Amino acid sequence: MADLIIFIMSIVDRLGYAGVFSASALEYACFPLSSELLLPFIGCCVYNGEMELIPAVLYATLGAVVGCSFCFYVGRIGKKFLERLCVKYPAVKGGIMSAEESFDKYGDFSVFMLRLFPIARTYISFPAGMSRMTYRRFVIYTSLGAFVWNSVLISSGYILGEYWSEVSDFMFRHKSAFNVIIAFIIILLLTKLIKGGTKNKRRL
Repeated sequence: MADLIIFIMSIVDRLGYAGVFSASALEYACFPLSSELLLPFIGCCVYNGEMELIPAVLYATLGAVVGCSFCFYVGRIGKKFLERLCVKYPAVKGGIMSAEESFDKYGDFSVFMLRLFPIARTYISFPAGMSRMTYRRFVIYTSLGAFVWNSVLISSGYILGEYWSEVSDFMFRHKSAFNVIIAFIIILLLTKLIKGGTKNKRRL
């Protein structure tokens, strides 16, 4: 796994934005990569002057939409394939079942919300496809959720600079706790922004 992550990072390092797009697409398509390592590394590349922050976030988000779209259509047309996959890999079954429960509870909005949480973040695309959710709504919610997640982690790598590796390793070892904390902070900030926007509209 470590060799695979190093290989993907070398692709990002060599190909720049094309590498960011490709690596992000693979990660969001449930390829065994960790965004907690990949995205801060991209931020470190920005820190080193190899690319710019906003384009890096946008290319990562575009890659996320492509990767998630793959899973979406697998869920829509490949139900039997998913069933065989779940039998062979219990971890995949657990991830998909958790995502299905959230989708049943929160509906289409879960596609945005679960982009900010571990495990279900990548698996939510499958039940979205199986539910016959419109692709347009799926892309909108996916783009928004992935943009927020990518912005936070890429920016963190940029801010940490040369220390991104040590911090990312620590985050990876405690990824579940950090993902929940990050997701909570993001949702809290978004809630405040939405409430602030609502109050401003009322004043107008």
